[in-house]
Amino acid sequence: MRESIKAILGQLKKSGNYRFLRYVEPKSATRIIYNGKEFLNLSSNSYLSLHFHEEVLMAAKEALINYGTGNCSSRSLSGSITLYRKLEREFANFKGYRRCLVFSNGFMANMGVLPVLTTPDDTVFTDELNHSSLIHGIRLSRAKKVIFRHRDLDHLEECIKRERKRKGNYFVVTESIFSMDGDVAPLKDLLSLKEKYGFYTIVDDAHGTGVFGKDGSGLEEEMGIKGTSDIHMATFGKALGSYGAAVLSDPYIIRLLINRSKTFMYTTALPAPSLAASFKALELLRKNPNLLSELWKNVSYVRDHLSSLGFNLRDSKGPIIPILVGDDKMTVKFQRMLMAKGLFVQAIRPPTVPPKTSRLRITIVRAFSKEELDYIIDSLFTSAKKIGLL
Repeated sequence: MRESIKAILGQLKKSGNYRFLRYVEPKSATRIIYNGKEFLNLSSNSYLSLHFHEEVLMAAKEALINYGTGNCSSRSLSGSITLYRKLEREFANFKGYRRCLVFSNGFMANMGVLPVLTTPDDTVFTDELNHSSLIHGIRLSRAKKVIFRHRDLDHLEECIKRERKRKGNYFVVTESIFSMDGDVAPLKDLLSLKEKYGFYTIVDDAHGTGVFGKDGSGLEEEMGIKGTSDIHMATFGKALGSYGAAVLSDPYIIRLLINRSKTFMYTTALPAPSLAASFKALELLRKNPNLLSELWKNVSYVRDHLSSLGFNLRDSKGPIIPILVGDDKMTVKFQRMLMAKGLFVQAIRPPTVPPKTSRLRITIVRAFSKEELDYIIDSLFTSAKKIGLL
């Protein structure tokens, strides 16, 4: 077995797809220390920069003192401390859903839904670029899987028509904001298609929550269809700056998940500091609209400048900005040039993205100063010219 593993690792290195962990020390909401050097962090999903907010830190500290370092139990046993109920009620109200159930993280949430809801007679239609957690949840389900072209509802409708003879329920699964390209799912048109064919929708709003919508509640609010998905997933570990995730739906589905979802039932409950931090971050977002406006001011500034310099930002919208390179080794070279300039950025390669679509994925957060943004823009431009991307 060792020789076969060595061969696999060797092939990964040869193709430019070998990964290793970089151990870092956070210094602030925008800066980290890596190998003794300070970097601007362009890989953070803490879009609102709340993971270093003083009030969020104090809420976590208070919960740590009052509840301890961990729950040391599943939620089905003694892990459902009262902070869970407080957060679930507030988050359901924020998102426009009747009930909410907090999971340990987004991967657990997405893997824990479809295996509970589906039978072998059911059909799941999935966007071809859905996140790995959704893909694995579908694989664990007993339903037939049908893949439709990325954000292509005409193709989805063709796929539905081909499967019309199958009995059972239909489910359509999509992200709201796709995590690697930052592009937007046509949720409003999907709702119209749902009215025509009667399928159930499962929407992953991990990267929309805390970013989109006039109140930050997500892409559904921005499109005027808040609370309309049959199953809605959102996370606390991105814009809200903490850890954990939630599934939102009607009471019957939530009760079923409590009783049947393996990724909910058989994992240790989140520690109290994470729950308290999430609640405080949500509270700050709801009472301080400047958090959103400051984020979008930074996002617009970078996007406008990069577009004017000739970068192709594809169909992305919001803080996630993909810079497509294509070749795996060239992407790694681009990354190393930026690292040398003090920008911490990751090369995204297969299997995370399709072959020949390797790219840098940069994220813009609220706490970046104008001087930092100018340095980021200039560094991207000069490095891209050197590798022949522009």
